[in-house]
Parts: sequence; structure tokens; C-alpha cells
Amino acid sequence: MFRPQIQKTRVMVILTALIMAMVYWAINSYERKPTYGYKLKKNAVNIMEKSIESLRSEFISRKINTGEDSLSYGSFLIGPQKSIIKTTSGSLISKQSVLNPDFGAMITEMLIELEIEKGNKVALSYTGSYPGANLAVLSALEAMDVSAVIISSCGSSQYGATHPECTWIDMETYLNKQNVYSNSSSLASIGGGFDLGTQLGTLGKNVCESSIYNNKIELLNIENSHNNIQKRMDHFLSGRDDGISLFINVGGGVYSTGDSLQRSNTPAGIIYPGDIAGNSNGTVIERFLDMDIPVININHINILSEWYELPYPPKRNHRYGAGSLFYSQKQYNPVVILIAFCISTGTVLAVGIMSHNEIKRRMHSSEPESFL
Repeated sequence: MFRPQIQKTRVMVILTALIMAMVYWAINSYERKPTYGYKLKKNAVNIMEKSIESLRSEFISRKINTGEDSLSYGSFLIGPQKSIIKTTSGSLISKQSVLNPDFGAMITEMLIELEIEKGNKVALSYTGSYPGANLAVLSALEAMDVSAVIISSCGSSQYGATHPECTWIDMETYLNKQNVYSNSSSLASIGGGFDLGTQLGTLGKNVCESSIYNNKIELLNIENSHNNIQKRMDHFLSGRDDGISLFINVGGGVYSTGDSLQRSNTPAGIIYPGDIAGNSNGTVIERFLDMDIPVININHINILSEWYELPYPPKRNHRYGAGSLFYSQKQYNPVVILIAFCISTGTVLAVGIMSHNEIKRRMHSSEPESFL
């Protein structure tokens, strides 16, 4: 019995499967576009990777460790749990997570949101606790060609820059000499309790003081809290005719964030003046907010990772420069939909035309036969 192509079961099954596949492809398609500041963020990632690889070579050269990443990228930088320059306890996952080079893109995103641009000057305070976050900030500033007045401290919480053979101060100086970064500290303290390393023994304090002196940085060694904070503010602001556009804090420096309760209550990420109360006699963060200068606070790493869709902790196979910081996705890619529609419609039309021609030929045939 004659049946045109369009009536054949095999053809109908293939057509149905094809159309269903095209529909599935279309509804699951996305239009992917680079986000604003894409090139700057990619540059920050590349610079941070360069800094980590430079430090890897230095760690191997100085026989600090083998330079191997046992957990995820850059984890060779995670310091020992116990150390003579360890100040307090710390989170291994947080220290591991900030070594993700995409953290540099996250900082760049914040700088873009705050409209920081080339020629601006920022104030920066960091400790040895989050070497990865320090690298991320320096990488973002380098990518955007922004200069910084930096005050750092040597001591570190667990799993941070706790290698006495290579403190954070040493790392920063090394990267500066390697021309990875142009910004470096001009004032540094021991850090830890009262910014004087009260948790450290004599040997630990000596290591930090030696690191600061050997790297030719002025030592900040003021016991009185008010005077210590005032010294920091004077250093940040003195002689800055062009002014400070932003204060960035990394970690839990006691005079930047306050005591443990203040630190836990200070929001992570961007803090605009008015978000929390400023205080002209308070912490460094509070004083900058009182001056109507915004703050970036790099703490509460789990929260920041969630906000910016960064893995916490990063996976070994994490692909840098490919997440939502770099691309925006809009469901239903019009190009895919058009192609799927053309394939589906074209196939149906082709089968229809083929069947029509078969029927025409059959009708003109001399053999009488049913078309059912």
C-alpha cells in the first residue's frame, strides 16, 4: 500500500525527535556577553596568577616548601597552623578561597562600582592573615593603575603568611622587586594584640621587627590605641593634596576594624558612608566613613564568595575568568532560537514537499492504487 513520506511511522518518529531536540536546545540556550570592565577584571586575574607563580618560584628557591598545591591553586602559600608569628586562630577554607585569582576580579568589580579610576589614590591596610586577598587587592589596583598608601602588619592568623622564613612583608617586597606590583607598604607594625604582637613570644616579635627593618619600612610601634590610630590616619592623609578616594581593609587589624565584636558586626564588601555610623574618634574604618570616604572591607570571606558567586572553597578544576564576574547570561539566545526554528521548519517543509511530489507522481501513474 502506498504511503507518502509524511505518513510513514519512521519519518514521523524522526521528525518528532528532531523538533523536540530543537525545542530543548532553544529553551536551554543562553546569550553570553562580557560584563562591564571585562578586560580590567581579566587583567587583574592574570596579574594575580603571575604573583602566585612568582612566589611559587621563590618558595622553592628558598626551600620553604615544594611549591606544590595540595588543596587548590596557590595553596602552597597556606602557612603552618602553628608558628612563632601566628597571632590568632583562622579559617583554612577562607585562606584557601582568597587564593582564587578570580578574587582579583572581585576587587576590581568593587573598584568599578565605586568609580575608582586611574589617577585616584586609595588607602590600604592589610595584615599577613590573608595573603591571597592581599594579592587580589594589589592585582586589582595594578590592573586599574591606581596608587595606594599602604600600612601592613607582619603577624598572621592560622594558615595565613605564618612562615617565619617568608613573612607577608617579605612577599610584598619580593613581588615589588619582580615588578609585579608598583604599590608597596610604607609603614608596618608587628600586628596581633594591641598591634604589638602580644600573643607572640620574643622570637616571633624579633622575626617581624627584622622583616620590617630588612625591607626598609618604617616600624609602627605605638601602644596607646588612640595614638596608634591617629598615626595611621596621619600617614594615610598627610601631604595628599589630591585626597584619598577610598579605604580598603583586608583582614582583622585591631585598629582598622576594632575588637572581635566590632569586627563581626562590620559588613563585608563595600560600605558607603551612612551604611554604618562613622566616628571621628573610632577605628580607621569609622574615621574614613565619618569623612564621607567609602570603605571596602575584605572580611567574612564566605559571605563575599556567595555574593560574587565564587567557590568556597575553590575546586581543583575551577576555571578562572569564566564566571558571572566576567559574563552576563540572558536566557534564550536569539541566534540559537532562529537556527532551531529554521532546522525544524525546514525539515518539516522538506518532508512535506517530498510527500507532495510522491503523491503527484502516484496520481499521474497508470496503475490504479489506493492512497490509504
